[in-house]
Amino acid sequence: MENVRVFALGGQDENGKNCYVLSYNEDIYIVNTGVKVPINAHNGVDTLIPDFTYLESNKDKIKGILISDIRNESFSALPWLLMKIPGLKIFTSRLSKEIILDRLAKYGIKKDTYKIYVLNERKKIGSLFVQPISLPGSVPGNIGFDFITKTGDYVFMFNYVEGDLEIFGKTWFNQLPKLFGKRKIVALISDSGKTNFSGRAIDKIRLPESIKNVFEKAKNSERIIVGAYGEDMVSLQKILILAKKYDRKVVTYGKNYADLLEITKKICISNDSCKGFELPEIIDYRYIQKNKNIVVLVTGAIERLFLRFLRITSGEDVYLKINPTDHVIMLAPPVNGLESQAAFTLDEIARVTHNLVDISDSEYFYCRPYKDDILNLVRNLKPDFFIPAQGLYRYLTDAANHINNEPSVRPTEAILLLNGKILHFQDGKKFSNNGKIKDVGDVIVDGFGVGDISSEVINEREVLGREGVIIINSLYDPKLRKIIGKLHINYVGVIDESEQKNMNKLIKNILIEIISENVFPSLFELNEKIRKTIRKKIFKLTDKDPLVALTLTQV
Repeated sequence: MENVRVFALGGQDENGKNCYVLSYNEDIYIVNTGVKVPINAHNGVDTLIPDFTYLESNKDKIKGILISDIRNESFSALPWLLMKIPGLKIFTSRLSKEIILDRLAKYGIKKDTYKIYVLNERKKIGSLFVQPISLPGSVPGNIGFDFITKTGDYVFMFNYVEGDLEIFGKTWFNQLPKLFGKRKIVALISDSGKTNFSGRAIDKIRLPESIKNVFEKAKNSERIIVGAYGEDMVSLQKILILAKKYDRKVVTYGKNYADLLEITKKICISNDSCKGFELPEIIDYRYIQKNKNIVVLVTGAIERLFLRFLRITSGEDVYLKINPTDHVIMLAPPVNGLESQAAFTLDEIARVTHNLVDISDSEYFYCRPYKDDILNLVRNLKPDFFIPAQGLYRYLTDAANHINNEPSVRPTEAILLLNGKILHFQDGKKFSNNGKIKDVGDVIVDGFGVGDISSEVINEREVLGREGVIIINSLYDPKLRKIIGKLHINYVGVIDESEQKNMNKLIKNILIEIISENVFPSLFELNEKIRKTIRKKIFKLTDKDPLVALTLTQV
């Protein structure tokens, strides 16, 4: 009997953190392991990754990690997964392999702690054969995965479109059935996060006329600055073609995109497949201010792109300053939740230059399937079940309803799974969708590693920014129950310097009173009593509730 279970550890009802699991009897296969950048990346929270508890508990059953593409939401949690479970096997495309190797090296992941393979043909992984499916995507080397079982296939496809994107791939859905022969597709797990857009994605591949007009009208003495997401290589390639057409040099001002561009260039040259990959002269970013007739590509991921522009407009960036004569194109519609920050960023740019073009959501080319793409894919592959994936709940629901209400794709049934919900098949037939993985959710990554900060610590960091902190340290003799040596008290964002003398006196009196009049079973309980008392007294006096960092060192 074949038991197949499909579930998500991330990516359902969220933008990012995509991580899907297919288990076949006792074998476990992981499809993608991405990150999510918080909308408000303050308080030391840099990144959110999936909870890998389930995978750690079943690490001996894992047969491989399959990476479809090198977007941050698809693969960037891989270093942390390898830190927790060394020795894993990774399967991906040739270009993705180069990017993954570079990323893992940056995190100090040693090559002898994992193995990485190029998946360019059908390969047996564990007890299953896996067939890669070449797909056009926002970066070259995008692939889907077909897991072949005796009772049917299970297909995963993410971040793709239908059509010809030249070096970025080409696929027509009516040709895909040839890959499967007479085998039936039990389940199709497909990217559905952009099904709020009607029509086909490929229809929006052309750059808006407003961008072309900027290149036509800008004088040779005026720079063109383009803000874009670094992973959107398709749109950026069209900017490069325009730069070459109008004889402008280009500065790539964003390391991730610069690395992607360089690796793509090397691979396409080695494969003699550079059609559509024309490059203008690219110059070093350190010479931005010395050149006028240039295009500056300012790239970044989600919120970080807007933060980068705010740093530029405030004069804090070392190399790039926006001038009144510059033309700025924002080719980066904000994701849900970032609209206000994007609007503020555009306002700050407009204060410096009036030559500003903002590309709206409706004009932007998302290299992901739209509503008609999903419908055409299901119509051609005829899966028994369609599972919308990788997006917000309302869009996944819309995709599921669209399939269930469309007569031309019956009897395909669409089922929406949230993170942790298990869809269980036995011998190619749906058995249950009531099971659930307990450990799902966000794991916080800050500058110190994985999971080092909990929600309580996040709250404390918010208090720190709003109310300030009092830092107290001294030596303490538990036998004599006395503070010995000097009492050091520092204030950050709590009171004015003129008030510190009286506040110092108050804190000293609190310490003397608590230590002399009470007996505590542990130093921890003594610390807690002092901290709470100080916070309470200060709140009554100042209406502020600062953090109190108290360190009493026993001697």
